[in-house]
Amino acid sequence: MKTALVLTVKNEVRLLRNNLLYHKAVGICHAFIYFDDSTDGGKKSISDLEFVTLQDSVSAEKYSGNPYLKKFTSQAKEHHTARQCLNTYDALAQSKKLGYDWLISIDADELVATTVHTVSNLSDFFNKVPTNVTVVNFETREALQRKLRYNSVFAEETLFKAQHTYRSRFKNITKSIYNPFTKEQEVFSYWFGQYLGKGAIKVKSELIPYNVHRYRHQDGTKPVQLNAGYLLHYHAYDADDFIKKFTNFSNRPTTYLSGTKVQRLKLLLRDVVNNSGMNQEALETYFKENVMFSKKEVQRLQKNRYLGFFKRNPPPLQEITTVQQVFRTKIDLS
Repeated sequence: MKTALVLTVKNEVRLLRNNLLYHKAVGICHAFIYFDDSTDGGKKSISDLEFVTLQDSVSAEKYSGNPYLKKFTSQAKEHHTARQCLNTYDALAQSKKLGYDWLISIDADELVATTVHTVSNLSDFFNKVPTNVTVVNFETREALQRKLRYNSVFAEETLFKAQHTYRSRFKNITKSIYNPFTKEQEVFSYWFGQYLGKGAIKVKSELIPYNVHRYRHQDGTKPVQLNAGYLLHYHAYDADDFIKKFTNFSNRPTTYLSGTKVQRLKLLLRDVVNNSGMNQEALETYFKENVMFSKKEVQRLQKNRYLGFFKRNPPPLQEITTVQQVFRTKIDLS
């Protein structure tokens, strides 16, 4: 099976090259990279990679004649996720011409791990997918924010949040974060980023994006899907990435493409970075004291206790070392 990758990128130069080298090492044949008003030199950082196609986000006008893409073409100016969906659709068309079997659509801060026990092999993974399946959904694991600064987070971090929520509210895990606008501590989930996962689409299936997480037939019906493998999400993983990420969010809408309101924590952190008046040093301190997990917090999560002596199942943290193995054995970071 020949697999391609598509990413829509804005100011991800710290992660982009290593993301592509990792996925090449585990089996992708080609990567389509769409730059979405990126200004940090990301194009130059990967211009030597022969398996990569570089381009800017496609214009809404290119696909304005496709009625089944109207949700994206009509909102492309306002919503970056609409542009991302159009880029994925464009990469699907290119993948079909080039004869690829599967296309994985993710972000630069996300890696695919087909298993957490051995090093991933995308060709073997997709060869085992039943022939009637046209979409594979990867389940999210979020990297634990436990350092102020990483040199190469993909190669360094091995602890991941494993469970977004539990069925019992007594098991749910929270983190107290200071709101400088109300001057109060507020309680949020310990899981900060998206938890819906991302997917791979069979190129010949004639499916289209439904949103950045899911796919549908042109008439809106659901495809035959398989939940397998993992998406490792390195969300706001250190102070620099935290500041960069929420600087990128400064002008984004307060609702998603669907009309659902953006989560309260994301809006708070966006305003902290852009509207609090904090300088770089103060924002780094804010990250350390509010977003980053202290050694005591990590130990508490690893101990996995609630209501004094009960244990959660599954545990809230999972150690995943297979990505680190790829960087140690297959990728030259010098």
